[in-house]
Amino acid sequence: MAKAPAEPDFDLKNQRPSAGEMRSFATGQALFLAPLPLPTGHAPMDLGGSFLEVNDTYLDVGQSNFNKAFQAQLMIWVFMSVLIVCLIVGPTIVGLGTFGDLYGRSFVSLAAEMLPSGALIALLGGGLFAILGCYSVISTTLQKARTRPMRFNRQRREVCYFPSGSDEPIIQPWEELVAWVSVSTGTTGEGIMSTYTLGMALDNPKTDKTHFLNQGVLTPAHGLSKWEAIRVYMEKGPAFCPGKAPYEGRHTFDEERESMREAYRGGYCSAFGVAFWYVRNVVTWWRFPYWVAEWDHRYSMKPMPASIEQWSQPLPPTQWAKPSSALLEQTAQIEKAFAQGQSFMDYFNSTLGYTSA
Repeated sequence: MAKAPAEPDFDLKNQRPSAGEMRSFATGQALFLAPLPLPTGHAPMDLGGSFLEVNDTYLDVGQSNFNKAFQAQLMIWVFMSVLIVCLIVGPTIVGLGTFGDLYGRSFVSLAAEMLPSGALIALLGGGLFAILGCYSVISTTLQKARTRPMRFNRQRREVCYFPSGSDEPIIQPWEELVAWVSVSTGTTGEGIMSTYTLGMALDNPKTDKTHFLNQGVLTPAHGLSKWEAIRVYMEKGPAFCPGKAPYEGRHTFDEERESMREAYRGGYCSAFGVAFWYVRNVVTWWRFPYWVAEWDHRYSMKPMPASIEQWSQPLPPTQWAKPSSALLEQTAQIEKAFAQGQSFMDYFNSTLGYTSA
């Protein structure tokens, strides 16, 4: 079993970071992207589908129900595979032993002898997989329901965050939000494992506590692209960032079936592919997984309190908060460096440099 890398434990109160700064911690290093969020030079992307709402006033970042139907399908597929093997495949193989049988037993009689033990194995094995599968599907939904999405209000230039299980919002100015991408290294029994994280931190002035949010990403570049999508939304608007994540439901099943039919009519899918699609979906209970995805969305999407709904109302353009002069000046400088072929780290290495703490 892998030994999990330690999470960064930054002293953000006494050592406030800035964009471009590098810090070391017990198991790795972190590159800070904010406060004073500057362009990273990466293309904005919402990998994993975490943009729940994107409009001209605010961006909600959390967990969508994307791939929830697949999770349910996988659980059902394992459960049904156990049943099919125990109740159909196993008795059939045993029944085939009648060919050349010295006692003259029939296929039906020999297969029937296997059914009781097959049914018992199916009951125990299938039941165990069903319980584990249901627990996995339901627990992930319950866990998601405990936390509201993080809301970025671009007109007020503020960020709203609810700690897990709390209905008390924390609102912090956008330019004071701390963000970083980190690389952590841990050991397994056979080698070294690296994990990558996009992290954010907000200060709660009421409790004098800092809340840390960490999301695993595939590579540092993926973390930079997701952060850039948030940053470009706040600075330029929804037209410059990815749209909201697709919502899965029973309509998704209809869309996938129609897409398969169009592929068949266009010659891009064979008759075998069509048959496999139907068999796969029949075995995984047709529309049921997509109903589970709809339930996940309804249950886990907690409504915002009335105070935050009011805070989220559009403002007249004359009341929109403006970027600070420091942010505008440094943004212009780094964009000039990008135009000259420099990268995010090239810029800080050649001008401001970075510090390790």
